[in-house]
Amino acid sequence: MENIALLLVGGFLGSGKTTAIVQAAEQLHAEDIPFGVITNDQGKKQVDSLFMKGRDIATQEVSDGCFCCRYRDLEAGLSAIVESIHPKIIFAESVGSCADLVATVINPLLRFNPGNYRIVLSVFTDIRLLMSSLLGDERLFSGNVHYIFEKQLEEADIIVINKVDLMGQEQLLSAKKLISKAFPDKLCLFQNSRSASDISEWLTVALQQASTVSTRDSLDIDYDRYGAGEADLAWLDQELGIVTRQSDCFEASWSLMNLIQEKIRYHSLPIGHLKFILDDGIEQFKISFTGTADSTAGLDFTQRKAHRLVLLINARIQASPELLQELVSSSILEIEYRLGCQITVRSLSAFQPGFPRPTHRLTR
Repeated sequence: MENIALLLVGGFLGSGKTTAIVQAAEQLHAEDIPFGVITNDQGKKQVDSLFMKGRDIATQEVSDGCFCCRYRDLEAGLSAIVESIHPKIIFAESVGSCADLVATVINPLLRFNPGNYRIVLSVFTDIRLLMSSLLGDERLFSGNVHYIFEKQLEEADIIVINKVDLMGQEQLLSAKKLISKAFPDKLCLFQNSRSASDISEWLTVALQQASTVSTRDSLDIDYDRYGAGEADLAWLDQELGIVTRQSDCFEASWSLMNLIQEKIRYHSLPIGHLKFILDDGIEQFKISFTGTADSTAGLDFTQRKAHRLVLLINARIQASPELLQELVSSSILEIEYRLGCQITVRSLSAFQPGFPRPTHRLTR
């Protein structure tokens, strides 16, 4: 097997990992560089993998558990991409609540596949969440969830401080000083993942850093705290069919998405991420809400018409699964009544992640 650059992408929910990979994919497509992507989620229906496939990106997915607990699926996905397109680069995006990737993913891959991969771990973080953490404000998420966030940053080869465009110049300057002081031994990149030049820099740096072929020291991590942090988060995956008498399915979908996030915020439930895919049979649209912002840039539904479409929901919220499911269900009923549309639940899964039990854990 050719020595492939495996760009492992970690970081907390809503940090902009998928956006960065999609932007990098556009650049690699333009340069005719073969690459693939492996997505990962605790659930079985993944917005991110659908979004990738809809953009003609060679994509494998590891579902129903994180990379560490589904390690054999990860290896199978890597092999499938290698055999099908002979890539120079593979992106592997881990679940946003996952940590300890060095011991459970990187070291096993290097040990069991010597010489096959050059691996680097880029850990993404929303700059505003990071600043809140560094300033001692941990109110957004529970202490155990915050523990996962800290451990993700601790094991990074590259910390990608994302969404810098959402800060003013003076605010960003102060943030850079504080972050540099907090992580003096880390390679930190400050970027806007929608910026072509920023993504180009990230790719260049990541490929330069992906040079080691030896195992490395792993985290000192408390798995009881780690597992408790994952248990504080609820996962909801739901597929809906929406039908309207007139051509206003986009209006109904937009109203439903906003009502769901409004109810979640009304109950002061911290949002890891709240992602939606709209599919009208012709085109797909992705909309994201996080604890700090929403991502609807460039989307204009006012001129779009459809009698029916499919809406896929991925919600990762600090709440109980029962409460999250109730908020989504009540939102569906309210929109049906308000707009006179028909919304059918095609599939539904609401749960808490199980305790992390990695297939392998190689501390060196």
